[in-house]
Amino acid sequence: MKRNVIVIFTFIYCLVSCNEKPSFSSFTYPNGRTKALILSYDDGTIQDIELAKLFDKYNLVGTFNLNSKYLGVTRGWPQQNGDTIYQRYVPKDSLLIIYKNHEIAAHGALHKNFIGISNEEILEEINTDITSLEKLTDRKIISMAYPFGSTNDTIAKLIASTGIKNGRTVNDTYTYDLPKNYMIWHPTCHDSKVLDHLDPYLELNRQQLSLFYVWGHSWEFGNKERWDTMVTFCKKIGKSNDIWSVGHGEFTNYLLATQNIQIENNQIINPLDNLPVWIKLSNGIQKLYPGESLTIKQ
Repeated sequence: MKRNVIVIFTFIYCLVSCNEKPSFSSFTYPNGRTKALILSYDDGTIQDIELAKLFDKYNLVGTFNLNSKYLGVTRGWPQQNGDTIYQRYVPKDSLLIIYKNHEIAAHGALHKNFIGISNEEILEEINTDITSLEKLTDRKIISMAYPFGSTNDTIAKLIASTGIKNGRTVNDTYTYDLPKNYMIWHPTCHDSKVLDHLDPYLELNRQQLSLFYVWGHSWEFGNKERWDTMVTFCKKIGKSNDIWSVGHGEFTNYLLATQNIQIENNQIINPLDNLPVWIKLSNGIQKLYPGESLTIKQ
């Protein structure tokens, strides 16, 4: 008799629990993850080939910001000490081979410093870059890194008018916080500092979304110690299952998609023209597809 009562009670409890509406907790990255990694590299020099291969080896995604007018040429860059550094750039017809698994982004057609030139020149730099890169790759270009990291509010708004959705600076924050302004996006650190942040980020355990944003130039890896550091970093972080390695553009689109989610009248609604979004509920992680809605506890 006692056993029957327990069975009946358990059945009723499960029935009530199963019918109980879940409560909304937060958004997550795909598959319930809360940590992400962006690797952003500038200029498009020939050393990108080996760096892209390294990323491929460890299933990491890079964002490569290219100067379209220099593709396929060798260019001399005068230095303050009077020397000139010559850089070789990747060939135009190799972009979809080198960057097959990675994002291609803008960096200004001729790498001009946006501070000190006119608005018309800035638009010429970015629009030429976007047009050339889209023609060469048949991809939509929505990300960029500012040449020399130089920008301000006025420039950022001007760049946003071209359809670019994010703009990266070189002002390291040494934090894993998401930016307040996508068009003035400060990274976590230059790749020379990645090992300082590697273990702390791997061990990070917090519920809110975080981002480890690394930037640099592949031509800097002529220094063997620097290259060995990057290999160590990629090998270790590539083994992590709880970090979303993603291009800057895809990451930005996902954040924008979470902002489009409507939560009202006990409903979570994903608009039909939105991306799929992952949400954390009281009963687990759920993927909400475009056009889907979910009833939640008020």
